[in-house]
Amino acid sequence: MIPPSNLSDAQRLELAGPAPGEAKSGVSMEPESRLLGAENRLPVGLIRRVAVSLAAAAAAATALVLVRSDGSLVERSPDSVLGSAASHLAPAAEAWWMWLPVTASWLGYALYQWLPRQRENPRQERFGWLILASQIVAFAWLLAVSEVNAGLLLPVAAAQIAVGLVAVHSMNIHPPSSVVEGILADAPLRVSLAAGVLSLVAALAFTLTRAEADLAGWGATVWALVSLITVMVGITVICMTDRGHLSLALAIVWGLSCIAFERLTGSPDSMSIGVGAAVAAFLVLVSAGSRRHQVDHERRRSERQAEGRLHPEPLRPVIL
Repeated sequence: MIPPSNLSDAQRLELAGPAPGEAKSGVSMEPESRLLGAENRLPVGLIRRVAVSLAAAAAAATALVLVRSDGSLVERSPDSVLGSAASHLAPAAEAWWMWLPVTASWLGYALYQWLPRQRENPRQERFGWLILASQIVAFAWLLAVSEVNAGLLLPVAAAQIAVGLVAVHSMNIHPPSSVVEGILADAPLRVSLAAGVLSLVAALAFTLTRAEADLAGWGATVWALVSLITVMVGITVICMTDRGHLSLALAIVWGLSCIAFERLTGSPDSMSIGVGAAVAAFLVLVSAGSRRHQVDHERRRSERQAEGRLHPEPLRPVIL
């Protein structure tokens, strides 16, 4: 054994071990309490995934109630807020079939979010809460419709629109990484926004019709046309962002088409409102489609330019 007096400084340090506050290579420098806190942290992501899954299953069951064989909830009472004869802006009952693809997408997303790659995906952490909020508002929507309560449906529809606008803004900043993600996560949020817009317009028209209100003396027809123009302009502005948000445009087109059909063939009938709704649907569809074509064309041109810079064409000989 070598006497301590004959040891070098490096050997003395090795025998003495690391000084207080230091750590060996490969060992975390974090305090133990901090490490234990990380291990005992509340699994927020797990709670979110479970909540979304349960809400999706419940939404699928309640959506079937809306289109059950013995009649839809929106048509079960002559005083129904969303009944086709409730006002000049009430769509046909088939308009609310848009909830079926929404709930189907929610079921798909409930499974998609459990995939190992998606559990720690920051985008799913953000959109999972938006989808859960949209599901909760959808249940409130069903409650308001079943209770024939226009006063409850108005704030519910406003909340539905607010969640949808926040979701669209997030989509523009954080686009989906795949087509599957866009269908399961983004599309139902857009369609839910469309349902909120149609519900707000129909509930507001129902309330004013029941109160026999005639603002500025313009009449119900003029105000209905003003509402249709407002919806068309608002949705067109949203569709002019990103790649057109076609699922939102198609859902609004479906709802406006149901309004047009009901006014042209049902009661109360109005040729001007029916034609106005049809024209609004056409303009929304054209605007969204044009935006999608424009963005895709710019993307393809950029890809061709980038490919040309990487692989330039050889110079051709000049023939005199």
